[in-house]
Amino acid sequence: MAGRRVLVGAVGVVLLAGLVTLALLPSVPGFTRPVAAALALGTPAFCLAGLLARLDRAARLVVAGIGAVVVNGAVAEVMLVCSVWSPRGGLIAVAAVCALIGAPALGRHRNDNSPELRSLAETGLDDDDESWAFDR
Repeated sequence: MAGRRVLVGAVGVVLLAGLVTLALLPSVPGFTRPVAAALALGTPAFCLAGLLARLDRAARLVVAGIGAVVVNGAVAEVMLVCSVWSPRGGLIAVAAVCALIGAPALGRHRNDNSPELRSLAETGLDDDDESWAFDR
């Protein structure tokens, strides 16, 4: 489990470093735009997915993808309203937001002996049992 946390942390650092490096280095025609788009959407999605550990993989993928679009849109809108928009500044701002989003996910570890998980295990709730939704 510790190896997986190190791998996830390393991937997050590489994505953030790639985003900042791409913003700071001179652009290479034909290479910069696709890589910038992939990093600008992939980095927030990766950071948000770390906070959504309780969702299944498909739901985590959808929510993290939508969240990545929202993060990029919010950063762009705030920068436009403040009249400080630039593509490089936008990438750096997205990287800063991703660092803030990803920090709690890296600092938190799953404790299987936590009282919350023990109470869930004791109640024996089944994932397929949705009768609770219809109780009044």
